Amino acid sequence: MPPAISVDQAGPLNFPLKPKVVEALVSQCEQAPFGKGTETLVDTKVRKTFELSPDRFQISDEWNAQVAAVVAQVSDKLGLPPGELHAELYKLLVYRRGGFFKPHRDSEKHDGMVASLIIVLPNPFAGGELTVRQTQSRVQKFQFPEAASGQGISYAAFYADCEHEVSRLSSGVRVCLCYNLILRTTAPASPKPRSTVTDIAPLLAAVRAWFTAAPATPLVLALEHQYSERSLSGELLKGNDRALADLVLPTAAAADCEIHLAHISRHLLQEAYNESKSRRDEDDWGWSPKPLKKQKLRIGATHEDELLGTQLITFDGVKKPWQSISLQVSAIISQIPLEEWKPTSEEYEGYTGNTGNMLDRWYHRTAFVLWPKARQHTVLAEAGFETSVPALNELVDALATSRDAGRESVRADSIALALAIIADWPDPHDFFRKQPKEDSLESLLTSFCSSLIKLNDRAVITTLLSQVAPQDTNLPLTPLLLHACRKFGLPAIAAELQAILTPPADGRLLAPFPTRNLEWLEAVCELPQSDPDTEKIKGDLCRQAASWYCADIASREQDKETARKRAQNLHEKQLPVLLQVLLHCGCDTEVHKVVSCVKSRTDLFRLQHAHVPALKRLVPWSAQRFGEIPPLLRQWLTDVRQRLIGVTATMPQPPANWTRPATVRCSCQHCLQLVEFMKDPTAEVHRIFGSDKLQSHLAYEISRCRLDLVWDLESQQGRYALVMQKTQASFDRILRRYQRNIKLLEDLPQPAGDT
Repeated sequence: MPPAISVDQAGPLNFPLKPKVVEALVSQCEQAPFGKGTETLVDTKVRKTFELSPDRFQISDEWNAQVAAVVAQVSDKLGLPPGELHAELYKLLVYRRGGFFKPHRDSEKHDGMVASLIIVLPNPFAGGELTVRQTQSRVQKFQFPEAASGQGISYAAFYADCEHEVSRLSSGVRVCLCYNLILRTTAPASPKPRSTVTDIAPLLAAVRAWFTAAPATPLVLALEHQYSERSLSGELLKGNDRALADLVLPTAAAADCEIHLAHISRHLLQEAYNESKSRRDEDDWGWSPKPLKKQKLRIGATHEDELLGTQLITFDGVKKPWQSISLQVSAIISQIPLEEWKPTSEEYEGYTGNTGNMLDRWYHRTAFVLWPKARQHTVLAEAGFETSVPALNELVDALATSRDAGRESVRADSIALALAIIADWPDPHDFFRKQPKEDSLESLLTSFCSSLIKLNDRAVITTLLSQVAPQDTNLPLTPLLLHACRKFGLPAIAAELQAILTPPADGRLLAPFPTRNLEWLEAVCELPQSDPDTEKIKGDLCRQAASWYCADIASREQDKETARKRAQNLHEKQLPVLLQVLLHCGCDTEVHKVVSCVKSRTDLFRLQHAHVPALKRLVPWSAQRFGEIPPLLRQWLTDVRQRLIGVTATMPQPPANWTRPATVRCSCQHCLQLVEFMKDPTAEVHRIFGSDKLQSHLAYEISRCRLDLVWDLESQQGRYALVMQKTQASFDRILRRYQRNIKLLEDLPQPAGDT
């Protein structure tokens, strides 16, 4: 029996509907929108339907009782728990002739929504077939014959993740009520296992065999249905997925495995060649105007095949803080073969300047992910810092609140995970291994070291210092080392610190001295005075640092612009700090050695960047620290002052005529002509006629040799001339340097008693 429906301002709907009632109904409706990503759009080329919200019409209670009976039947057919599926009226839809809806998936409008129910009311129409696709091979069509003939009610129910479409209506009017089917379970979140030991025996044997061969490779059991983030829950599993859970849960327990629900993301990048067209079908860059689905592509070599598990959640609803875990394609068990998975998005790029045709595809599925509990730490560590560090933080935080009974177990887990992270630490020079972004990496490394401080385990800290710190200079060590010195004493980690201060001896060029090493060395040396053995270790560490620093200076090439740029850390950041810790620990020999190296490399250590800033910091510090300025420092200060006095003795004067420096590297005829012009004391302007190539060459030489010239192009009777005019740029540079040196001389510290 059709429902008793009354529409505001249109009156009751008596089925089949008369034309006037249809017009009145449509007048109260709105054009139905559709969702695209985060947007809600209206486009009749995609969806041509009218809709009416439930607040605009009333429906009888008798009808609601009929719907409840239908829902009970649907629940059984969909394999959902009996008595836990509820229908919520969503919209009344009206399809007139020509109406349709292209392939789409329903959005999950409520927590717990698992399916949609469409009830088609008795009103004559033709067309409007509903096609539901769960997979490429599982397709079902609904023609609603009773409703289409006007004789009765027809309905269809399908899971919300199924793609479906409504074909074009050829005649009549199709009216239907749409319901959201919501699972409201009061049972435990984990489905209650119904499998017996006999049922799980084959799967249990297969799982154990897999983890015997690949202990740390998670096993992936792909589900039939897709689940959004809000529906990823054990209690909302659908159909065969729920039956699979009944089998997998006891299997995981028997195999002592961790099991999670997860979203699986696969990115596949392959060479691909379009064989469905001739050359004239593509543009000059290899792009084809044909849609990708209509092209026949021959797949070539695979460049990338990455599989990740994200948004992991336990069956009792606990969401893990891990960003993702690494998975292997070979570990996927799927009812649908991998090659038949439908990509959620794909891009085909034609020839570029560097590569051939590339096909980029992304696949998304939902799955059960299993791994042995004993290998959990390895699995998390291999997933990378973005997963392993939050997991360690979670354990360490739990350690602070755990009671005596479980504290040792949590601590053991924390230590095991920390050691696994250290063992799988990525090579900072491995550019093929994906790393977090720089700001994210810094935060993760800082967080990791903070967890080690809270964990307070000497073996873990020394393992990190010996295995990771010498190679990875991104690792922030200062807080961790200060903690270790206070808790275990400097002698306990002395050997590891000596190794960190030893340049890598692998036959490559000498590695630059890391600024990070000076940061922690300064902090360690500033620790309060202690026993003679500890003070000796501080001195040994300082001498080791000075040795590497001086070797780094000696290894840099002379008069290279890149060497001067790389030297910024040497003079602006490292030099004053290194000298300060050497002075603090009484390493006078090393102070003399470092200052001698600095004086000998005038190409790297300039007065303004190195000498004066270092002396401005060290002279007042040493006077306050020791009550006097050490002789080595005083002599260096005197040398720098005499050097500045010498270069500022005479103020530079502007040129008296138009003669200018004429250092040109090229010796071609036109460059020699340019040199003669630069030497001419009376000529201010000069013109050279010639080809574009000649003019470009001269302009390049003027810029490269920094000549005192400005130039422009001038048109004279259809010909272009390169017009050059002399300037006093060289004098301006000399004057600026003189003024800068005057300022440096004024800034030099004046020790007490000196005049």
